Amino acid sequence: MNQVAKEILLRAKKDVFSGNLGEYLTTFKGDGLDFREIRDYDYGDDIRRINWKATAKGAGLKTNVFNEERELNIVLAFMMSGSLNFGTVKLKQEVVAEILALLSYSGIKGNNRVQGQFFSQQSEKFFEPTKSSSLVPRLVEEATSIELLGKEVDYQAFCDFVNGVVRQKSLIFLVGDFYGEVDLSEIAHKNEIYALIVRDRFEENPTLNGRFNLIDPNTLGSGELTLSKGVAKAYAKEIEAHDRKLQEHFVQHQICAGKIYTDEDVYLRLSEIIKG
Repeated sequence: MNQVAKEILLRAKKDVFSGNLGEYLTTFKGDGLDFREIRDYDYGDDIRRINWKATAKGAGLKTNVFNEERELNIVLAFMMSGSLNFGTVKLKQEVVAEILALLSYSGIKGNNRVQGQFFSQQSEKFFEPTKSSSLVPRLVEEATSIELLGKEVDYQAFCDFVNGVVRQKSLIFLVGDFYGEVDLSEIAHKNEIYALIVRDRFEENPTLNGRFNLIDPNTLGSGELTLSKGVAKAYAKEIEAHDRKLQEHFVQHQICAGKIYTDEDVYLRLSEIIKG
């Protein structure tokens, strides 16, 4: 196993087993409950389970009682693009790997089934659903070593893939930098979706001046570009407009989303996003 993967695993294991990231995932188990009965509401009961229809009949506040919660089906999707092979503090690819480590450890700690999917324009790598922690080092090693240059994400193909292979309602985490056309509407209506956007602050606000020979990390095409303050400002506005459109899409389809930058504490920021 490479050294980067080893460091990520050690840090993630320490964060997950000394924190409460896994507890936040349990809030999504409501749809996996088996209904048992309706009874009088007691102080301390979950208010989300109040049966308002039964309460309206005038016999006092009523609550639904369920049998033991069923396990979650968690899908961790690494959205592979060449632009993730960049970072001024650390590579965005390494941040993605750490997110996958944190989420997989947390999911398995909560006795849930976790599966991994690496996707570009097609499925690149698939990790079978499991409750075994042996999944985590395999995920992280692959995420830190897999070649990203020349890759770009086809979100329509991803939705088609998910609808074809994921049969039950799932908690799906998509991790990538989310450039290009993003439409997740076809999977959002029947799954709980999180979009974890990994970015570097420099790529959103470049500060270089001069003439550069640039290579597109997605297509591997190259060309010269003169980068001035005016060009950088226009570029930043384009990114801002793209992200505004992206956020509108997420809100419209009830997709929870958040950015994690390469200079942030990944565990703390991820906890904030999931906790909502």
